[in-house]
Amino acid sequence: MMNVQMVKEEISFKSDVLLRGTLLVPDLGKESYPAMVFLPGSGQLNRDGSTPNGKFKFNLYKDLAELCTSLGFATFRYDKRGVGESEGNFHSAGLSDALKDGEAALDMLAAHPKVDGSKLIIIGHSEGCMVGTALNARRPAAGLVLLSGGGETLKEALDHQRHLLFNELKEKKGIQGFIINKFNTLDKGEKQAQSTYKKMVDSDKDVVKTLGFIKMPAKYFREHFALDIEAALAKVTCPVLAINGTKDFQANPEKLKRIEQFVQGEYEIHVVENMDHGLKEQLTPMRPSSYKKDYLKTIGTPIHPEAVKHLTSWLQRYL
Repeated sequence: MMNVQMVKEEISFKSDVLLRGTLLVPDLGKESYPAMVFLPGSGQLNRDGSTPNGKFKFNLYKDLAELCTSLGFATFRYDKRGVGESEGNFHSAGLSDALKDGEAALDMLAAHPKVDGSKLIIIGHSEGCMVGTALNARRPAAGLVLLSGGGETLKEALDHQRHLLFNELKEKKGIQGFIINKFNTLDKGEKQAQSTYKKMVDSDKDVVKTLGFIKMPAKYFREHFALDIEAALAKVTCPVLAINGTKDFQANPEKLKRIEQFVQGEYEIHVVENMDHGLKEQLTPMRPSSYKKDYLKTIGTPIHPEAVKHLTSWLQRYL
């Protein structure tokens, strides 16, 4: 990372709720700078890419923002609605709300005196790839960066993860393997997943209960399942950078082929060896049943150098 002075500004901006985030501006003596807005992955993530009250202090978005700002870009990242310092209800929010919030962030950036409003780049991670692709379809950006999830829908990602987990469990030996095979628990698990999907899609409520007591964000799933990712990709005319990792079981790199098929502008695709979903290096085998332990081991480690190289090279074309 280059040694560039950065000016930090805490910003409140209005969607249909009040959201708060952090703007970093490089101090390079210019009147204005190209800018990037960060769209986060799923879950209760704050502007830094961490769970505010949990043990998953990844700081991925903070690290990415500082990297991009050191390259000469203003960067803006914000707490999701209902998370951190942002207002609103996290559990009742859907894709439409994420799009509203992303558009409000772009509006705020375009009006900022230190930002070149003609050079706004959307950068999404995980679910943020889906939100970013849909956002670009309604508010075309100057560039689109898709990290760990380009070309994929939420349902496809969930199905992919579940099938990888089931395949792992099928190989279990001893008493675990016996129970799984004897009682067909994997088939039952798949039927339960499909039943839960149907209940949420058929509902008109923001939140529904499954199994009588588990609250599920029905609006979130319903709106994501309705997203036509291919149609959204077909509206992309700006340059696209997509990066996935070979140790990322949460995103299927096969779906990156859709970028080649549908994007109208230039695109660049990379699948980085030994990189996980959080853009960190993983040298041990990743298993769907124990991935959280592997993720915890990477806290405090740098972003994979190959991802840094590809992102740096792509962004420097804009300067």
